[in-house]
Amino acid sequence: TVVVPPSVLRNGVNSKRGKTRHRSCAEKPWSLENVPNDLSGRPVGPRSLSSSSSTGGVVHTTSSSLQPVSQPPHHDDNNNDYDHDHDHGSRGDRVIRRDDIDDHHNHELGTGVATGDMDGINGLYGTKGGIVTSHGIVGGNDHGNDHGHNSSHADDDGDDNDTQSTASSLKKKRLVAMRSGSVPSSSSSTSSCSSRDYRHGSSRRARHPNGNDMSPGQTAGYYVAKVIDGLADRMPRKYRSAVALVALAGLAGMVAFDFQFFQLAGYSNSAAGGVLSSRKLKDPVGGDQDGLGGGLGGGLSHKSPSNKFQGNKEGDYIQDDFDQRRRRAADLPDGTVFDEPAHRRMCRAIVDRLDAYDAGTTSFERMVFTESEFVCRDPDAPYTGVMNMFAAQLLDAAGNALGLNVDYTHRCAKWERYCSGNTTTIQFHLPDPLSTSAYAFQPNCLDAPALRTLCTDCLAGPNGNGPDCVLFPRGYLDSATNGCNLGCQFKQVLPWIRNNLRAVATEWLSTVETRALTFWLRNAAEFSHREKDDMEVAVVSLSCADDDCDATMSTCVCRFTPLPNWVYALHIPRSATNVAIVVSPTCAKFGDGCTLHAQELYHFFGSLYPRADITWNVITSTSSAYMRMITADHLVCPPGVGCLLPAIARDAYTYVYETVAPTVSTWITCLPSDYLARLVVPSYPAEFLSEDCRHLRARIGAWTADLDLAPSLQYQTPVDGYLGCADRNFAATAEEPYRSPTTYRWDETVWTTCPVVVATKDELCTQMNRLRLDKILFVGDHTTMSQAIALASLLGQNEDVSLDPNVVPNFSKNVDCSPGTPSAFSFQLSYVRNDRLEEPGTTPSPGNPNCGISNEQYCYPWSVDYAAHSGRTLLIVNTGYHWADDWEGYIANFQNFVGKIDDVAANDVAKAEDVVVFRTSVPGHKECDLHVGVFEHYHEYCPRIVNGAFWHWWGELPPYNDYAIRIINEWNLLNTVKSGPNIELLDPWMMTILRPDGHLSGADAGENCRMDPKECMLYSLPGPVDWWNHLLVGQLKDVASHRENRSPMVAWR
Repeated sequence: TVVVPPSVLRNGVNSKRGKTRHRSCAEKPWSLENVPNDLSGRPVGPRSLSSSSSTGGVVHTTSSSLQPVSQPPHHDDNNNDYDHDHDHGSRGDRVIRRDDIDDHHNHELGTGVATGDMDGINGLYGTKGGIVTSHGIVGGNDHGNDHGHNSSHADDDGDDNDTQSTASSLKKKRLVAMRSGSVPSSSSSTSSCSSRDYRHGSSRRARHPNGNDMSPGQTAGYYVAKVIDGLADRMPRKYRSAVALVALAGLAGMVAFDFQFFQLAGYSNSAAGGVLSSRKLKDPVGGDQDGLGGGLGGGLSHKSPSNKFQGNKEGDYIQDDFDQRRRRAADLPDGTVFDEPAHRRMCRAIVDRLDAYDAGTTSFERMVFTESEFVCRDPDAPYTGVMNMFAAQLLDAAGNALGLNVDYTHRCAKWERYCSGNTTTIQFHLPDPLSTSAYAFQPNCLDAPALRTLCTDCLAGPNGNGPDCVLFPRGYLDSATNGCNLGCQFKQVLPWIRNNLRAVATEWLSTVETRALTFWLRNAAEFSHREKDDMEVAVVSLSCADDDCDATMSTCVCRFTPLPNWVYALHIPRSATNVAIVVSPTCAKFGDGCTLHAQELYHFFGSLYPRADITWNVITSTSSAYMRMITADHLVCPPGVGCLLPAIARDAYTYVYETVAPTVSTWITCLPSDYLARLVVPSYPAEFLSEDCRHLRARIGAWTADLDLAPSLQYQTPVDGYLGCADRNFAATAEEPYRSPTTYRWDETVWTTCPVVVATKDELCTQMNRLRLDKILFVGDHTTMSQAIALASLLGQNEDVSLDPNVVPNFSKNVDCSPGTPSAFSFQLSYVRNDRLEEPGTTPSPGNPNCGISNEQYCYPWSVDYAAHSGRTLLIVNTGYHWADDWEGYIANFQNFVGKIDDVAANDVAKAEDVVVFRTSVPGHKECDLHVGVFEHYHEYCPRIVNGAFWHWWGELPPYNDYAIRIINEWNLLNTVKSGPNIELLDPWMMTILRPDGHLSGADAGENCRMDPKECMLYSLPGPVDWWNHLLVGQLKDVASHRENRSPMVAWR
């Protein structure tokens, strides 16, 4: 069996993963011309609008700080679990969705957008879905897509896809749709204590379905409107006008009454509103609980709360309740809210108590410090916020080790409880108190003198409010050598940060993935055979290099450094089912080209991963962003602090680029070795190596007719049997000198420096010699046999290769390379038929199969001969076509194959120098006899995908390939105890699905070659299969360069 660490699955966080949901074939190829623009950077609305605004359900908003972007509409033809007939209306420049609250939809009657259903919760997988809070689902939407866009204000609707945050965005009403039940918290859009849409207040006023308290007039009007709506549905049409007039008169009276109430409410609020501005200080006794950041001295900041968290007066009766709620969440009973991070207030108390200790005091009362609102609720600086919290926790541990009795509990969740009920920051969700069990405090790190010096410097320094004065008191680089000098302070909290973030991720993931399974099943009816296929999620995080910017600012310098597109192709595997581009609001607003880069990646990934769901979102919820980064299978980040903390909480497939000149920009390269072993830190700017072409070649391209190249694509001797029938029966003419399927070349459309070149015998011999290989062994079914025969034909060795079903199909040829190589040598070319890549212990014979569920396949033994060969072997294998829909069998068999390779190398260390290649399986084409020519792109092929027993389960092949690729990646990148060689990937899938022509039953076959039943999977030779071998020779060249250069394997895709 394959030996891989248990952390492979979802980076060590246990999960129940769902199936692949492949993008709808109905979607057209994406380009800037054929999709609507949305200048805010948000995705456009859905297709299924029963009524919508004049712009098709999309409000185009203009923001000078964001680049114009475009996004394709998302299609969902298979939503069966909830009402899909949504009613969209518009109010001015807002799109308002009016769904029944009983269907768990959001409601909004003011600015912003109401978005939809809980079943869009799969935000982790790159879809734009709802959010899980302690009360259920917030701001979801069907199929994970937004149902509209807000006005010029930022969208704070709970869908975690908000774009630009302006100075007023934190004052807006929040949309909260909650489902009953208790589930772990997750993420949402930005909370504000000023939100009208609060949930946990003590107010006894009636509530509108959007959650806002209503005045008596509003309450009466609301219920009257409900009664009228109910009567209108049951009343004859002729009476409706009269009832409407009566209702209008009644409403006019209610409005007058409401105005009087409003005035009274405003009067009563005039005194209460002053509580927030009065800053009475009490005698200090117990830390934050009674107003002082220290028991014997120090003080409390007297500054008013930042405008970033101030309330928005939309009526005094709203402000009245808001004031009450903020007082409940405030740090002191008089409404005081601390604006200093806890570690700074703790430092005052620690210094005072150390002074008292030196003066003879030996015991101290317990002091408890809580975190500042501005740390807990900061939506733009999650890195700084979390580091502030762990800086305070370090002071807690150091102070208590000295008997100072200074405790820290962040209590960030109170701002969620008392302010809006709509969680947003990662700070909210960290355990309270923070867990320190992962690594006991080391007293020798911060003794009394060191602690005094640290706190004194923090209080005196210009950056005393930042966490670096506690965690990096001397920086993380040696000033003399410019080498790493991380310091014991940060090394102490590293395990704490990792452990706490993983605890949050585990809780969040268990909730999201349980629901996500049904989400994927429902939205993939046309791909129901992929039910057992695991999802593989990749996240690309785009953020500013630091946390200095605030979305409420009008201008800010955001250092954003994009990565080249080939980097993502190296690190995100072809088997990815979901790729999410996560953009921070500050990067979207201030980063030069950040939004444009996200848009470009979106379209690029659409071509690179055509079967995956690709999304890009500007996410104000730092909780959502962190959880996606931590729990994704693959994480790729440009330089900066945005990914640092999620990276150390992960176990594998983590790529954080780091600027190294003139010096490193962050501390990540200075991490201890056990942390660095879990991630890859490539240098920025990224350097492309020629051998990296093997990860890029044949992934994005097109077929072009080339009659000038056609002569080099013909065989010297036609192939015998049914594979060569079309070629032997072809009659050349002046207009058509060659069979049409042999006149195309593959052109790379993105990476033109990595072309697929027509292979020659000399080139193959050269690469075999470079790698010291003296045998090529093909093992597989008929498709592998056709590739082996095609290669033998290219080498002029196709004589005496029999396709007679009464003859054993295995063959072996000797290829002499003397004329074309520097030194004389030859190699053996062999093929062994084994339909399922398994060895049941018996040997079949023509007409006597020996393997398969119904014992209809042929599995000739191969591993003994492979192990017995004394030289180096190029082993090329494939399996998948003969497994039907037997997923369990395929998975077990492929793992056994990899284990067999390892066993052979364990018994013979020389076999570790072999080159093992797995070729992906390519499905056939429906009605291939009607096709002349090639497909231009994947979306022309996609609607023709078929599956089921009648079609030989072709639809199972892509998921089978995905599973094989995952195992290969785990084997190559994560297995540190293997004996066998790395497994190369030969992936002609994209090249071949675009070739419906040239099959044995193709239009070019002629009457003499007709087959019954039609054969639309195997190709005639020569034809498209030759390009599998052209690709193989190019890959061999890259492998030879890779081994000669001994370049580090940072990715194997």
